[in-house]
Amino acid sequence: MKIYETTCQSALNRSKIPGMDYCLNPYHGCSHGCIYCYAGCMTRFSGLKEEWGSFVQVKSNFPERLAAQLKRPRRGTVMLSSVTDAYQAVERKYGLTRACLKLLSRTGLRVSILTKSDLVLRDLDILKELDNVRVGFTITTADEILARRLEPGAPPSSRRLKAIEKLAGAGIKTWVFVAPIIPGLTDAPGDIKTLVQAAKQAGAREIHYDPFNFYPSAAARVKELISKSYPRSRTVFERACRDPDGYARQVKAVWNATL
Repeated sequence: MKIYETTCQSALNRSKIPGMDYCLNPYHGCSHGCIYCYAGCMTRFSGLKEEWGSFVQVKSNFPERLAAQLKRPRRGTVMLSSVTDAYQAVERKYGLTRACLKLLSRTGLRVSILTKSDLVLRDLDILKELDNVRVGFTITTADEILARRLEPGAPPSSRRLKAIEKLAGAGIKTWVFVAPIIPGLTDAPGDIKTLVQAAKQAGAREIHYDPFNFYPSAAARVKELISKSYPRSRTVFERACRDPDGYARQVKAVWNATL
């Protein structure tokens, strides 16, 4: 993993994500290295030759830019983060996300966090100061071996579930994003049910899902993993690739039956 320090002109940017007014991305790139990630197209904004998942650019002046932008009163919800993870490993050293939360705690803005890391527990003291904060965890599978192959740089799913438990116990609103649901790997009804039950038991107030997005590069990487480690799932995956809409309907039916 290559780490670069850079600067930015803007920290608080408008978001097109439903329900989110603004987004904060203190880092560019991601060390989780999820093979299903579709943010690879963002590499073109880095000016680097490395592939997405192999580098992180640290926006060293990010808190200063955010402080300047927050001088003007704003309303709405801020998301951390939209194209990276605000709590990936480099956050332990640089603390940009923590600095941003301190600034946001002095405003009336609502905060919504989505992460794959239990590092968010470090900032529980600030989260308690925020009036309207929600912390969500993306969990793809409860199978730790499969998770390690899909998300080699991310903390285990079990640690995320324990983090939900601690946050919920502290009165923080928590939720789980079961995503992506991958054909032949994570879409078995029993597996989905197990993950949903674990999330509920941990204290997640809401649970949402998202079917696999069949972006060519992401689909190619997943197909390579399936061919190498899960060959029996290849036919199922290839069939879904030919009919993404049909697969989305199939997942919706399984999800509704599970809930």
